Amino acid sequence: MVGDLEKSSFSNIEQQSLEFVKYTLEPWLVRWEQSMIRSLLTPSEKQDYFIKFNVDGLLRGDYASRMSGYATARQNGWVSTNDIRELENLDRIPAEDGGDLYLINGNMTKLADAGIFAAGSGKEDSDEEVLEMDEQDSEERGNAGAEPGENAVPQRHYRR
Repeated sequence: MVGDLEKSSFSNIEQQSLEFVKYTLEPWLVRWEQSMIRSLLTPSEKQDYFIKFNVDGLLRGDYASRMSGYATARQNGWVSTNDIRELENLDRIPAEDGGDLYLINGNMTKLADAGIFAAGSGKEDSDEEVLEMDEQDSEERGNAGAEPGENAVPQRHYRR
């Protein structure tokens, strides 16, 4: 990588950073990982442990891209709030506050409850009050002076 930034913009600077990690750092990191495993771990430890450099922080995209990806993952039920917070190096939300819930889109229902309404009788037991709408009279509809059922908006006549 030459590093010529004469005609650079924000987007290709970001791309160059990703390429630096992938094509320059990664080969060296893999060599160091393999060397440390060979030198530091016994054969029995190699079955249980591994050494890996974490370069996720260097490979993270811009903020908007990460948040969009997290939103998609969260709405489709394959990450929890705490999974996302862990990736962003934030403190966990306690499980009793819903930090470990896996939700799906559909007003963000718990994954375990996804089919609960379909399996029921179709009617929810609810104490909600059902409101009924009254018919409007012609003055409330803006049809003052018109016969009931008659359109108060005059018809347009087009010239040909």
